[in-house]
Amino acid sequence: MTQSIAAEFALALGAQGTSTDAKGASSRPATQASVYRQLAQQRCGELYSVSAFGSEAAHQRTEASRWNAERNTWDLLERLSLLRRQANINASFDSASTQSEDMQTACAPAATTDYACVQELVASDALLAEYVEVRRWLEDTAPEFQPVETRKGYRFYTRRCTGEHGMRASSDAPGGKPNRIVTETDPDAASRQRRELAHADAEYEAGLLRTLYEYVRRGRVGNAMDLCAESDEPWRAASIKGGLLWRDPQLEPDGGMAVDSDENGPADMQPAHTAGNVNRRLWKHACAALAHDEGNDSYERALYAALSGRLDEVVPVCESWADAVWAHVNSMIETRIESSICDGNQLYAAAPTQSFGHIQSRYPPVDNMQQVFGVVASHDSDAWQTEAREPLCWLQQALITDSFPAYLDDYARRLGPSGVDDGSSELLRVVVHVALYLRQLEFALPADAARVVLEAYIDVLAQNHRELVAAYVPYLPVEAQTEAYAQFLSQQQGTRAERVQLLELAEQHGLDTEAISKRTVDLVIDRHASSELPGSSHADQEQGRFALAEPAEAISAGELEQVRAIEWVTNSPGLYEHALVVTCTLARRFLLGGRTNAAAQLFNALPPDFVQPLWVEKAQSIARRSSDVMPEQLGRSALGQPPHERLDVGCTVASHFQEYIHMLSLCDALAFYATWAEMLSKRPAADAQGQCTRQQMQWLEWKQSIVHATDHAEPMFRARMLDTDWLGTQSLFIDTATTDSQAQQRIGELARLRRLYIPESVFRLHAILFDTRDVVPQNLQRSLDLAQLVASDSLGIYRQLAAPSPAHPSGCLP
Repeated sequence: MTQSIAAEFALALGAQGTSTDAKGASSRPATQASVYRQLAQQRCGELYSVSAFGSEAAHQRTEASRWNAERNTWDLLERLSLLRRQANINASFDSASTQSEDMQTACAPAATTDYACVQELVASDALLAEYVEVRRWLEDTAPEFQPVETRKGYRFYTRRCTGEHGMRASSDAPGGKPNRIVTETDPDAASRQRRELAHADAEYEAGLLRTLYEYVRRGRVGNAMDLCAESDEPWRAASIKGGLLWRDPQLEPDGGMAVDSDENGPADMQPAHTAGNVNRRLWKHACAALAHDEGNDSYERALYAALSGRLDEVVPVCESWADAVWAHVNSMIETRIESSICDGNQLYAAAPTQSFGHIQSRYPPVDNMQQVFGVVASHDSDAWQTEAREPLCWLQQALITDSFPAYLDDYARRLGPSGVDDGSSELLRVVVHVALYLRQLEFALPADAARVVLEAYIDVLAQNHRELVAAYVPYLPVEAQTEAYAQFLSQQQGTRAERVQLLELAEQHGLDTEAISKRTVDLVIDRHASSELPGSSHADQEQGRFALAEPAEAISAGELEQVRAIEWVTNSPGLYEHALVVTCTLARRFLLGGRTNAAAQLFNALPPDFVQPLWVEKAQSIARRSSDVMPEQLGRSALGQPPHERLDVGCTVASHFQEYIHMLSLCDALAFYATWAEMLSKRPAADAQGQCTRQQMQWLEWKQSIVHATDHAEPMFRARMLDTDWLGTQSLFIDTATTDSQAQQRIGELARLRRLYIPESVFRLHAILFDTRDVVPQNLQRSLDLAQLVASDSLGIYRQLAAPSPAHPSGCLP
């Protein structure tokens, strides 16, 4: 499926502008079907206009044929859907107009014309009206043909051979051979004498008869009669004209539904005088007799068989599946019209015609389109069978038989879990747009099947036409829209600008972008929750394989995808609070696996204005009030608590903001420790103090740097972590008595983080102080003072050192 086609169909689907009919019904979907047909016609014309050779030419012809079939399908859909929709609208008015119709019936004239009778039949029989429309569609979509040229002079060469215009007719040809040329030139001479026309006339007559049949096959009866008149065969034009229904303007009401039309104008235009055939039944018997005569040309027999509704002589000349269907539909319509005329209350009654009783059809009568398709499918023609197996042909049959819901169910089942390949994506596009078109017209469709095919088409668009997905998601059930678009976004790896564009497209099509953004980030994180975190499993903890990543170590592709997932909820300040919760959740998972580098990159990926002043104020306010609240009441508003139990709606945000600050402090401290350790490793030689001035300068510069770094490192570990009840439930305003599963999981993860990183912080701070004792002598005492900090009951750091952890299975204390 090319980019332009997919985009053009999406544009047509979302086209604005709605027109209404006289009864207030919207007609915008009809405009869509017309646009779809025009798009297919345009693509078909483009293929025919490009020159190609060899295998490319064969492929081009195949593609053009497929687009032509799709154009015909859209044409059929528009015709039948509007007809059925109008029938439904009319049916809704029937109950209100019953009394008025009864009065009109009582005042109706005693007699009517054949045309009025058939017109009333078509207006009252919705199924027959559909059959008439199907016949028109088959006629309008028939392939073009080359008609015979018009030739003046009736049987010129035959008349010359018969000795007319002063020439003497001869019964024998030169050389003693029998002369097979007719001796008379009336229209029936060849049949009556069992002789032939002159060769040139016979060739033209054969071409003329085929052209007349092709005109009738395409519903252009007027063109057929004109050709006969222009070719000096007015008698044949009269024989064709005998099929016109009898009309009398004095017996017919004005207006009404058209019975049929051709290129010369609408056939329901009321004539000024009587017109048509008053004894159409007799004419049909005469046509049947001409068709039954085996001495006539095959196309002459097919011509009069088609006019009279016979199948015996039409079927043999049908070259395609569409030709055969037209022949059967035409026969079915003619049978119903004839029956209506015979049963009607006409002014004139046809005399019995028992002399034609021997002319019977070999084909059984058909009553509906299902039977028509069944009879055609059972024919032994390979061409018919091949055409009938085309996917669009199956769809056309479903539309004609009004069984598209069943077709949609079957098509959805055949899609299966394997999805759609390139060869069937075009059919999927057509089926999806047919379903959406009919649903907009309020036709009943199976909801589950419609959802399956639409989701399949969205999957196809997600592969090559990402910008079009948002146009189709709104047609899914409301409850499925957020999940569907979030699933699509969770697979996108484009730039931040491209992601913003996809969200903007969703907003333009009326989707809930906030809910979609939240769901998208959840999907990405959940997808990697169990596979990308090596330190999160209990097995790893028991085996003691925990190790901290170096700050400069590159993160994995899975971790990068999770870090970038935060972009979905940081595009709008309105989502910052949700982004805060997600950031804390993801950072906890990274840190539990020792992936401090991934956590640091996550924090660095947040926008510059991420921290909101209100969060800071709320956290400070709750911290000041916490001393006045009982410990068991602290954090009642933590995530997962019911709203009626909350002390303040801002406590959840304040709790996560405090957690964010604590974990950010850890990442900063560990990153600074790495910088300090690298600086310590560059220490000059111990005896450099007694060397030359240059070496002394290097020592002094290094000493100044390490002293500054040491002075900066101590508050990062003590003031921002060890002295602040780092990730403690009280400092984060968390109620430990909560029964909410998510809150309990969070409490457990925070406890594990304390066991992992508080000892690491103590040891690293001790290393910083102890390893610089010769440079800063007072650091030795500071390193010893850490024991008092660890032993303090107020902070309980010793409990974290005594507890087993993945890094220290037996605890950190002797």
